[in-house]
Amino acid sequence: MTYYNLWELVLTALRQIAQELIYLTPKIFTALIVFVIAFVFIRAINIVLRKVLKFAKLDRFFETLSGFSLPFSITSLLIFLADLGISLIALYVVLGLFLEAQYIHIVTGWLYYGARVISIVVITIFLFSIFGVVMNRIRFESRLRSYSLFIILLLVTAMLVDVTALSDQVKSALITGLSIGVGISVGVFAVWFFFHDYFDKLILSKAEVREEES
Repeated sequence: MTYYNLWELVLTALRQIAQELIYLTPKIFTALIVFVIAFVFIRAINIVLRKVLKFAKLDRFFETLSGFSLPFSITSLLIFLADLGISLIALYVVLGLFLEAQYIHIVTGWLYYGARVISIVVITIFLFSIFGVVMNRIRFESRLRSYSLFIILLLVTAMLVDVTALSDQVKSALITGLSIGVGISVGVFAVWFFFHDYFDKLILSKAEVREEES
């Protein structure tokens, strides 16, 4: 390759880069405008929501209604969800500018999968937070506490199975088994909860009869 051919190759590459920049400049400018608008909307919505929710006093209302307070603020959670929604809208608009339909579909699938995983994490944290608060407020027997924790772990396991990369048949079998296990556990617990006094008296009476016979 001669020096002239190398120079022509460099000029061709620079020309293509310049053409790509000219083609992408309006999209980049539009994407910046979208991000700026999204940022302004997020700031405005945060201010409005904080004032409205501060007036509504949702945290105090929930604490009064339920008798216990959550380890996180409901106001902050709602504001975070609103910010997340605006950010996702802006992201989809920007992706629509730079990517084709099939790539947007792939990104949508990944975002959907990530949202499912995040939702499971949030639900798990929420369940264990509620469990911890209730256990601290109410005196439970160790067996009842272990049972409640066991049910929560079964529910979390069922949600985790749903987002794994297992086949549909395996997922269906596992979820069916977990559902049966939860159903049987709840049924046994209901029988014990409503009739344990009767069972205790029955066992004690039988024990007394055996002692008298002996």
